[in-house]
Amino acid sequence: MYAHLGKAYSPKKILIIGGGVAGITAALDLAASGASVHLVERGSFLGGNVAKLEKVYPTDHCAFCHLWTEIKKCMDHPCVTVHLQTRVKKLSRSGRDFQVLIAEAPAYIDPERCIFCGKCRKACASDKKAAGIHASSGAIHQAWEHASPPFYQVDFDMCSRCGDCQTVCPTGAIDINRPEKSVQILAGGVIWATGFREADLSSLKEFGSDTHPDIMSAMEFEAWAGEQGPCRGKVKRRSDGKTPKSIAFVQCVGARDRRLLPYCASVCCMHAVKQAKWVKKRKPEIECTIFLTDLRTIGKDYYGYAKRGIEDHGLEIIRGRPGLILPLIERGEIAVKYEDTLVQQRRIRAFDMVVLNGGLEMGACQPAVSKRSFSKEALGSTGALTRQEDERACGFCKGPADMADSIIGASAAALDTIILNKVKY
Repeated sequence: MYAHLGKAYSPKKILIIGGGVAGITAALDLAASGASVHLVERGSFLGGNVAKLEKVYPTDHCAFCHLWTEIKKCMDHPCVTVHLQTRVKKLSRSGRDFQVLIAEAPAYIDPERCIFCGKCRKACASDKKAAGIHASSGAIHQAWEHASPPFYQVDFDMCSRCGDCQTVCPTGAIDINRPEKSVQILAGGVIWATGFREADLSSLKEFGSDTHPDIMSAMEFEAWAGEQGPCRGKVKRRSDGKTPKSIAFVQCVGARDRRLLPYCASVCCMHAVKQAKWVKKRKPEIECTIFLTDLRTIGKDYYGYAKRGIEDHGLEIIRGRPGLILPLIERGEIAVKYEDTLVQQRRIRAFDMVVLNGGLEMGACQPAVSKRSFSKEALGSTGALTRQEDERACGFCKGPADMADSIIGASAAALDTIILNKVKY
């Protein structure tokens, strides 16, 4: 058994933290070698941030179609145990291995009994406050737009524990008192694949984050305007439901900025071009303007994709980072003050919507990598962080990476784990 690895190889359980494209890839590669894998994901579904995207560049293919095949393989593989809505409570050394304690959140809404009637959402106090924002607001929201049949779930970070949802549920699917389940795992290696999250921009007052419903982050805009979102693929303003005449895509918001994130997130320029392209495809009359520091298109055919998108769809590119974004409440517009650095002129323009892009920080990761910056070990050429600790990182939590880079890094981390466990045992 495992003769292809040379000397005798006794496979140990491998813990993978994060169930996005990087985590799924690492899990399947390890499982193919015969290793037993525990894949831990905080959310209620696999796929991570890619599963929330409408399209992926540079092909503009559906993000979910290919991802679903990999998710299905992962869920059905006999060597992979998937833990959804689960967090790592404790991770410590135990000899040559890791002693891991994970906590699995219970399904407060039983998906087998939920009929998706929406009565719980209407009764939820937090959802009443968040009404009209977007589909994923509030403590109760649809678990996943691709789930079939659909069902709701409770986000206990926002839940007031009032129990009103439990009272109105006609099928008795809700029980907010279901206990948490703890599981202990002895792992021979750990791979961190916790991806990215959008940074809190509240400290950067000049960008107007959270001051107006039509100033939104790139991921919020993706969820709002996507075909699976509340607008069902139509481009509308969040404030009044009207079709906007103009949209500003502002790059490097919080990124390449010593006050928040000093690095370039690497994916944002391509993401903005992609979003502006499908806005123009749906409503060619909407003016799309991209404010950027410089156009960074790192990847095969990425520059060609961006160039074709800009030229074929008439996207306006302005080199300059806005210094002030301010809602004009009486006019129902948003003012953007900026300097066009190519002509060295200061200007103010009004837009109907503003999309803030760039503030992507790594997801929760191991102490070896800080929250705000990536360590030299993490930015190395392989997935290894430190061979002494036997931990790996891949995907965005290793360093800014798009989907292709995350998949390549995940395979490298999986191979490194296989080789080192072969040596250890």
